[in-house]
Amino acid sequence: MSIPMPGHSVSPSETEAVRTTVEKLDSLVQTHDVVFLLTDSRESRWLPTMLGTLHRKIVLCVALGFDSFVAMRHGVYSNNDNMHSRLGCYFCNDVVAPTDSLTDRTLDQQCTVTRPGLAPIASGTAVELLTTILQHPLEGLAPAPESHNNNGGNDAADTQQGVFGVPEHQIRGYLAGFRQHSIVGQSSDMCTACSPKIIDAYKKHGFDFLLRAFNNTLVSEDAPHVPVSADANAGGAAEGYSYLETLTGLAALHRQTDDIMADIEWSDTEDADAADDDFEAL
Repeated sequence: MSIPMPGHSVSPSETEAVRTTVEKLDSLVQTHDVVFLLTDSRESRWLPTMLGTLHRKIVLCVALGFDSFVAMRHGVYSNNDNMHSRLGCYFCNDVVAPTDSLTDRTLDQQCTVTRPGLAPIASGTAVELLTTILQHPLEGLAPAPESHNNNGGNDAADTQQGVFGVPEHQIRGYLAGFRQHSIVGQSSDMCTACSPKIIDAYKKHGFDFLLRAFNNTLVSEDAPHVPVSADANAGGAAEGYSYLETLTGLAALHRQTDDIMADIEWSDTEDADAADDDFEAL
């Protein structure tokens, strides 16, 4: 199976084949309890992440660098609005949408070159993380540990909640120095993969929404589900930003940031007298 990806355009002749692939992938996610994301490129993880969020599945993501790795679980939506904040997914910290990272790349750029022992360490960590999740009373809804003791374990109050303690959110390891640490990140309402705007768009527009993401269709921020022709871009279309960035509000966030940066007056020289005065005042 070739996973459809944002930034990888789908031609009219490929549309039905891609639709069939999406339906098969959607069915596989629905009929399984756990989804492991182990693919090479960032954009290939987008559709399984979105489907896993939609169907409220346990999703574990493993990514490798040359001598570093991350093994993490994605947050799961809860029916209880009073539950703790949902944990973030692989894309929640991104300020840009996933796009084509493979075209015009050499083989070593397309595939991650890693140290030989890294993949078994990362995959073993992910399996143990799943074990901890499944042995917790809340399973995928389990909150991440709030703190760690000096020995690297969960505090006693946390470990009492599950047979193997409370499952971490993200585990990051580094072979340089043989270090490993755990971090927690909450979900983002502008995430291009798991935010409510993305899930609602898929529920409402289905495969048409996915095609816009794959083809990076030009849309207006006022009507993100209505394609805009390049010739009609005077109507406020988010030119220079991807469809997913426009839909989630990241495009507007980028423009606000650019406007703030444009208003800042930068100076290459410092007024020595002013600096002395500030020092004396302190």
